[in-house]
Amino acid sequence: MSDFKYSAVNEARIYDKTTAQKKVINRILMGTYVKILEEQGDWCKVDTAGPDGWMRKADLSNDMGMKVFFLDVGQGDGVLLEVGKYKILIDGGPNKSMYSYLTKWQYTYLLNENEKVHIDYLIVSHFDTDHYKGFIEILKHQGFTFGAIIHPGILKFADAGNPHNTNLGQKIIVGGKHYLTHIFNDLLMLNNNGFNRDITAFLTALQTANVEGRVGSARRSERGDVIINEQIEGKTFKLEVLAPITESIDNKPVFAYWKDEGITINGHCLVLKLSFGERTVLLGGDLNSFSQKYLMDNYGNNNPFEVDVAKSCHHGSSDFLEGFMGLINPYATVISSGDNEGHAHPRADAIGCAGKYSKSIRPLVYSTELARSVDLRKKEILFGMINLRCNGSTIFMSQMKEVKKEDDRWDSYEVG
Repeated sequence: MSDFKYSAVNEARIYDKTTAQKKVINRILMGTYVKILEEQGDWCKVDTAGPDGWMRKADLSNDMGMKVFFLDVGQGDGVLLEVGKYKILIDGGPNKSMYSYLTKWQYTYLLNENEKVHIDYLIVSHFDTDHYKGFIEILKHQGFTFGAIIHPGILKFADAGNPHNTNLGQKIIVGGKHYLTHIFNDLLMLNNNGFNRDITAFLTALQTANVEGRVGSARRSERGDVIINEQIEGKTFKLEVLAPITESIDNKPVFAYWKDEGITINGHCLVLKLSFGERTVLLGGDLNSFSQKYLMDNYGNNNPFEVDVAKSCHHGSSDFLEGFMGLINPYATVISSGDNEGHAHPRADAIGCAGKYSKSIRPLVYSTELARSVDLRKKEILFGMINLRCNGSTIFMSQMKEVKKEDDRWDSYEVG
């Protein structure tokens, strides 16, 4: 047996000993790494998350599967995806929550050994601060290297001195329709002058990391792009881009412009579909009713949006179309939101429709905000996180219970 394995079952039990008087002292999620310390018949002594102890060999596997962590970053989105050799970040939230999670928990063991943590893809769904600002400190950290930075191509200009007729760049009217002509590709080649303060800070951190040799590339992505498509652990893993969609005017790409700047930049976010084996996940960014109708019109009778698990669009906003939610038709929905009272996310109708437009008899609706709790005695916020674990055929969704016992800390459901 190798010196490490992964849990093959969800909430795998870890015992204090192997005799008849054994008791459960820990439970770990499917795909959790375990170090093998000792073998004894059908048992292995393991070092893992939480108390160490004994596991049945039948509960161990050579395969990790796919792990998706929906992080509690407050009012924003933040996702960590691990599958095979890949580490992928999809949105970084508005603050240091993701940075703290990566440096003080998830990859502490590597950073403490002065090993580099390589992020294969750092993906910005769109350049609203609640999706990318948290990446700035991660880009600055010398312990992280990056393969490719993926983004949709719309940046924000500063109010002062902006020569364009919108803060997203130049807007034109052709055939009675409004279009945005400013589309950015390689962020490593940009002059930082003219952009707003937060975009400038992000570009400065990115370009500095590039000068230090810690970034491979930075490119725009749109519908039809396939970021990864390969066999992992005998199953196909695919990361594909369903949106945004560009149009062409005078042989140059442009974006449709809807109503105002906020709706336009949100509506042209990256929409990503993950496939691992037989199971699928949709990450819908900040799609709104304008962009959802646009996607429905462009895709016609083709529906690539139906999945097993969906991250709710725009943090559970009321700005959605029931018809689009019906196309997604998941078993489980994850809403990423925070305590920003100005937004009041998630909205009641978004939660209700997440359940209504589901293929499940008992739909699962998760909220990072609801998963959060407060330790009143210590006056500490215990940040919430939704775990997705998939072996290619089975998906489990898990979150920690508010009262956490080592032998009973998880609230888990099988999806579908």
